[in-house]
Amino acid sequence: MQNASIPKVIIIGTGPGGLALYHALIKNKDKKEFDVKIFERDSSPKERWQGYHIALNVLGTRSLLNCVPSSITSNLQKAIPNPLPDVEFHGFLLTDNEGNLLFNPPSKQFKDFNELVKVYEEFSLIVTYRDRLRDVLLDSVPVHWGKKCIGYEETKDGVWVKFDDGSREYCDILVGADGINSPVRKQRLPELQIFDYGLTNVVANVAVPKHLMDRYIKLQGNSLLQKTLGLHGDSSMNIFRLIPIEQEPDYNNKSNSNELHYRVTLNYSYPTKLDYIESDKLKVDDNDSASVIEHVKQMIRNFGSEGEFNDILLELWDLVPKSTPNDPEKYQYKTYNPTRRRQYYDIDPSSVKPWKSSRVTLLGDAVHAMNPTLGLGTNNAFQDAELLSQALINYSSEEPISCIQGYENEMRKRSAVDVLKSRTAALKMGSPNFDIINVR
Repeated sequence: MQNASIPKVIIIGTGPGGLALYHALIKNKDKKEFDVKIFERDSSPKERWQGYHIALNVLGTRSLLNCVPSSITSNLQKAIPNPLPDVEFHGFLLTDNEGNLLFNPPSKQFKDFNELVKVYEEFSLIVTYRDRLRDVLLDSVPVHWGKKCIGYEETKDGVWVKFDDGSREYCDILVGADGINSPVRKQRLPELQIFDYGLTNVVANVAVPKHLMDRYIKLQGNSLLQKTLGLHGDSSMNIFRLIPIEQEPDYNNKSNSNELHYRVTLNYSYPTKLDYIESDKLKVDDNDSASVIEHVKQMIRNFGSEGEFNDILLELWDLVPKSTPNDPEKYQYKTYNPTRRRQYYDIDPSSVKPWKSSRVTLLGDAVHAMNPTLGLGTNNAFQDAELLSQALINYSSEEPISCIQGYENEMRKRSAVDVLKSRTAALKMGSPNFDIINVR
């Protein structure tokens, strides 16, 4: 057994939460020094699709800034570009299928993300680029790539972490930050249950030409998060920044390739039971992006109201790549992800009573995955990272568990509220009898 004077922390997963924790532990080494290692199942940073836009709120942004060193903070603008005054509005807009306003909470505007952290309004946010944010957080992090954790063995003095290549690593504290399908959580808390909403969503990134974006904004306004509710529990949510994206002159060989394009995230959600309506004869194969895209368009035609907004939605979905781009280097987001249907899930906080703390703990989606309706998942992961890093300052070999217990108690209380808040919002919005009252 190893008895190094500097305690070792192993982090499994290189999502936003795991990377923020790594930086925080290194940043705090003058208060408490750890030997920190971080492992990732992917073979490289670009192996897997890393997601679309995310909205960071005041709490999440504040925790992120508290976690990372100045060298990272100075690069955050690559992923969190400053708002464009009078051009884009960082806020949320909810309308019905005819465009009538249902919900438009106050959202204080700001010059940059540093100013955002001084704001106290609950609904203030900034739309960021998730993939670029991960790239910034990966800077100077010596990730052990291609190491899939398959379990661990906890002993009296520490933890042996097992990997699928047959190797293992010893540590004093193990942190599972490896997402909703976390092998660490499945062993640590096997009784935690996944809650199925009965909702399906389809998400895609598109490069939208300026003329189409101008039509959209003229009709819907320039709030960067916009959700429109249908009459059958279906909804469309679009997230964007009005910052032109860099592109190759011959992108997709389109005649309008010299026109400015904007990066837009499309999200179409609907009750899963609508997939089984007998009148819909379209066969959908989730391994065939073209069939999934056509399925979404058919639903928009069937359930949407006639009018310009529906027409624009169909044009937006027409822009989604139906297969892997011929030249991935010219594809706007570098990492292409096939378009497919996915279910809404969360980790049900009511499925397990508070557990006894140990040397193995969890962070972010690994312990409290929540649906994206309110955009609270990544924000909670950053808060977890800050909270755990502060708790570990009090780590001692004589009392290795007490600091973990303090972290888990506080993390459970906060995250359970947000999981259930997000669930309530998603289920209400996914109901044909949607009622805006008490969504949040």
